[in-house]
Amino acid sequence: MLPSPQGAALKVIELCGRDDVPLPELLRVLQTDPAMTGKLLKLANSAAFARPRPAASLTPDVLMSLGIQAVRQVVLAFSLVSAYREGACPGFDYGLFWSRSLARGAAAQLLGGIVRCAPAGELFTLGLLAGVGRLALAALHPAAYGEIIARAGDPCAPRIREMETAAFGFDHADVSAALLRDWGLPRLFCDAVMHYEAPEESGFDPASRPGRLVLTLNLAARLAALCFMPETERRAGFDAASAVGETLGIGRENLPTLADEMLREWAQWSHELDVPAHEVKTFSSLVEAPQATATQAPPADRFSILVVDDDATVRYVLEKLLREAGHEVTLAADGRAGLVEALRIQPDIVITDLMMPHQDGFALIKNLRETELGRLVYIIVVTIAEGNGSLVRALDLGADDYLVKPVDPTVLAARVRAGQRIVREQRLLRHEQGVLRRQLMEVSIARQRAEDAALTDPLTGLPNRRYLFQRLAQEWAEAERSGRPLSVLMIDVDHFKAINDAHGHEAGDEVLRQLALTLRAALRTPDIVGRFGGEEFLVIAPDTHTSGAARLAERICSAVSSQAFAVNGIALPVTASLGVATRGPATPHLNELISAADQAMYAAKDAGRNCYQSYAQPEKRSQDEA
Repeated sequence: MLPSPQGAALKVIELCGRDDVPLPELLRVLQTDPAMTGKLLKLANSAAFARPRPAASLTPDVLMSLGIQAVRQVVLAFSLVSAYREGACPGFDYGLFWSRSLARGAAAQLLGGIVRCAPAGELFTLGLLAGVGRLALAALHPAAYGEIIARAGDPCAPRIREMETAAFGFDHADVSAALLRDWGLPRLFCDAVMHYEAPEESGFDPASRPGRLVLTLNLAARLAALCFMPETERRAGFDAASAVGETLGIGRENLPTLADEMLREWAQWSHELDVPAHEVKTFSSLVEAPQATATQAPPADRFSILVVDDDATVRYVLEKLLREAGHEVTLAADGRAGLVEALRIQPDIVITDLMMPHQDGFALIKNLRETELGRLVYIIVVTIAEGNGSLVRALDLGADDYLVKPVDPTVLAARVRAGQRIVREQRLLRHEQGVLRRQLMEVSIARQRAEDAALTDPLTGLPNRRYLFQRLAQEWAEAERSGRPLSVLMIDVDHFKAINDAHGHEAGDEVLRQLALTLRAALRTPDIVGRFGGEEFLVIAPDTHTSGAARLAERICSAVSSQAFAVNGIALPVTASLGVATRGPATPHLNELISAADQAMYAAKDAGRNCYQSYAQPEKRSQDEA
C-alpha cells in the first residue's frame, strides 16, 4: 500500500485544502490529536520562526504565523512518520530513513530563512518528504527493492536511481514527485523533489526561484547526509556542501553555525517523534582544521583498477604487476561480477578479458558505456591476437586500448600509463568545469540579486510597487488569454499615523515588517503580496472570482486583527481596511482595476475600518435608460 495520511490528519488536510479555511473547526480537529498539537507548537517555536515569546497553545495566531499550507503539509508529513515505522522490505532501515528525513527537513527549514525561496514551515515538510519515494518503493516492491538495496550497498547510493529504473521503469524521485502531486503540494515543490539530487540536470536557472529551491533542497540533503558519514569523510563532504551554499549566497564562514543549529533541531525533532538519532560532532569543530582552497585540483595520483578475467592465473599475474606499480586492484571473474564491482568501487581503469562465461567482456563494455559512471572509465581489453574481429568489435563498443595475451609486463605498464594520462586529463577537465560552473552561477546570482534589489521593498522584504505593476501586467495578459478571473486586494493599515505619532517612526516601521509576515502567512500559494507605498499593500490573486477574493480578504482581516503586534515590549493593536476588485467590463485596464480596489478600500474605511468592501461593477444600462 502506498504511504497516505489517515484519521485526524486526513481531516486536517481536507480542511486546509478549502479556500475558506474555517479556523475554529481546524483548531477543534487538531485538538483531538494532542501529539499533533505538540508537534505544531514545536515547529512554531523553532528557530526559523524567531517568535518574540514561545507559543504555549495552538491559537489562530499560531496557525496563521505558520501558514495554512504549512499546517496542511506538516500534518501530512507527521502522520506518515507515525504510520510507517516498519515494513516488509529487507534491508530498508525504516528508523534510519526517517532520521535522515528529519535531518534534511531541519536543514531545509533553516536554509529557507536565508534563501527565502519558500515559507520555512513548508520547507521543513518538503525536506522531510523529499525521499518518500524510497518508502513507497519499499512498500510496493519489498522483495525486489530489498534486493536492489543489497546490490547497491546503501539506499542512498548514487547509482541506486539507475538500478531502480532498470527494475521498475522509474526511480524513487519520480515516485516522490508523483506522491507530492497527489497530496496537493505545489508544482514548484514537486519539481524540486524530482531534481534536487542532480540540480545540474534540472534545466532551471540557478538564480530563479525554482533553481534556488532545488539547490536549497540539495544543500539540505548534503548537510543531512553528513550526519551519517564516517568522520574521515565528513570534511570533504562539508567542503562540497559549502560550494553549493556559496551559490545560494551562504558564505563558508556562516554555514557551520547554520549546520550546528540543524543538529540541535534534528535532535529535538528526533526526540519529539521517537525517531533514532545519534551524537554528531559539531560542524564548527569540523572546520577548525586547515582546509584546501576551492581552486585546488583533486588528487591525481591514486588509481583504482578493476581486473575482470575468468582465468585465475591471469587475474593473479595482473594483480601482482599492478599492485607492485602502486595501484589499488579489485578482481572479478566474469562480466556480471565485473559490472557489480565497477558500480561499487567506481574504478579509474578497467582491464577485461573478452571471452568469459555468464557475461562476456563485450556485454560488460556495453553496459558500462550506457551508464554515466561507465562513460568516464578507461577500458583496456585483453585479446589473443591484434587482427581478429573481436578486437574491432570491442573498440566499436567503446574500449579505449588493448593488450595481447600473454601480457608483457612492460607493455602493460605502458598501456596503464597511457590510461592514467587520459584519466588525469578527465579529472582536471571535470574540476575546471566545476569551477567554471560555480563562477557562472556566482555571476548569475549576483545579477539576480541586483535585479531582486530593484524590485524589493527594503523595509519589509516584500516585492515593491514596480514589481507589483510588472507582475500584475503578466497576470492580466494571462487572464485575457485564458479567460480566467483575476482579483486584487488593496490593504491599508488603520490609524497608522497615530502609531507613528505616539510611538515614533521606528515603531511604525516595525509594525509594517510584522504585518508583512502576517500577510505572507495568510495568503494562498499562488497569491502575490507587495508593498504598494507607505502603509498600503497590494495582493494579486490570480484565478480568483470576487467571492473567493472576498473570503481571502476576510481571512486577512482576521489574521491582522488577531496578530499580537508588539514593539519594544509594548502591545499595539493593529487592524486593516481592505478593498476587493475583480477584472471586468468596468475595469478594462489594470490601472482601473487598482483604482477600483482603492475605492473599495476607502469604502471599508467609511464603513468603520477593520473590514473589507468589494467594488461594485456598474450595471449596463439600455439605450432607453441612457
